[in-house]
Amino acid sequence: MTMKVRDLERQVKAQTDEMLSKDRKIRTLEKLVETLQENEGQMSLQRQEELETMCMKLQRQVGEMERFLGDYGLRWVGEPTDQEDSEESTGSEDDKRDWMKANKFWKPGDSLVPPEVDFDRLLASLKDLSELVDDDTQVMPMPSGAQLCVLEPIPLKLYRNGIMMFDGPFRPFHDPATQRCLRDILDGFFPSELQRLYPDGGPFKVSDLRNQVYPENRLDPFPGEGRVVGWQRIRKPSVTMEHPGSKMTAEKFLNRLPKFVIRHGEVIDIRGPIRDTLQSCCPLPVPVQEIVVETPALAAEHKRIQESPELPAPRLSMLRIKSEDGEQAFLLLMRPEDTVGDVRDLLAQARAVDANTFEIFQAFPPTVYDDNALTLQAAGLVPNAVLLLRARRALPPAP
Repeated sequence: MTMKVRDLERQVKAQTDEMLSKDRKIRTLEKLVETLQENEGQMSLQRQEELETMCMKLQRQVGEMERFLGDYGLRWVGEPTDQEDSEESTGSEDDKRDWMKANKFWKPGDSLVPPEVDFDRLLASLKDLSELVDDDTQVMPMPSGAQLCVLEPIPLKLYRNGIMMFDGPFRPFHDPATQRCLRDILDGFFPSELQRLYPDGGPFKVSDLRNQVYPENRLDPFPGEGRVVGWQRIRKPSVTMEHPGSKMTAEKFLNRLPKFVIRHGEVIDIRGPIRDTLQSCCPLPVPVQEIVVETPALAAEHKRIQESPELPAPRLSMLRIKSEDGEQAFLLLMRPEDTVGDVRDLLAQARAVDANTFEIFQAFPPTVYDDNALTLQAAGLVPNAVLLLRARRALPPAP
């Protein structure tokens, strides 16, 4: 009996110890739950603040974008949410991808003008854009500051099959760059491709040639007479070709080139780089400065014209003498009996140099006029002659 009681007491004590241990674990777990709940509340509050900050930032950005669109007379419409919800709820993943490709992504063809152009509307838009320009002057940046320049109108020729800006090239309506330009004009905006040259816009000078078709493949007809085997000559009486000679100055060549060319929506200067290349490889000729030298024959001729214009003009000689560098040409009106020394003295006086520092010579036939006593009549320099100057050559030393 005593043994059973002891066993029961040991069992009660063990169960009591186990209950106390479980109570301690329960209290520890309760404290852990309270700590986790407090941390979760703090994290949720911090997450909520982050979301509110992000929402305010996005709302501010949306407001700025709406004001930006409003400055250009535009308004954001968006896409219907019902269509998106229906597409997301019904349909497989492949259908969703196809719908996104078809409706959500921008395609270049969506913003292009069809080849059929409303010419009346286009002309009205060009007129409105020209009237929006308040001033016909524009401030152009210069290396030393800025300069006020007159704003020249933009020449635009409107054909049935395309347009031509400045001096070309021709731009057909089916060209994507041309369609983007026309879309800007029809929407009431200045073409973006011209904003680099005209940042504040500019007037248009439109030539309405809608009744004419511009030949896109402009091949000039072959000159001369055509021949066919077994037939007579084929003549072209209505076509005349004019072939310019080989003599062409650099300025004439540059004037034949267009000032600007538009390629892929960018305005490219044509004459400027070519002019720089020509000046670097073959400099443009410098204009010759003509200087009239006062001579006794010229003074006597002026006196005769003023006092006795009815008297016959005497026989005179006109000499044109180029300087050593070719930048100056001296014009001397001399008498046939004047000498080479007289010419040399007049040139030295006009140039403010010593008469012995230069030589007078003729290129063809090569002749050097070093005899100061020789008259112009005897030298064959009457009634006119073209001479040259060069520095006097040093005489070889005596043996």
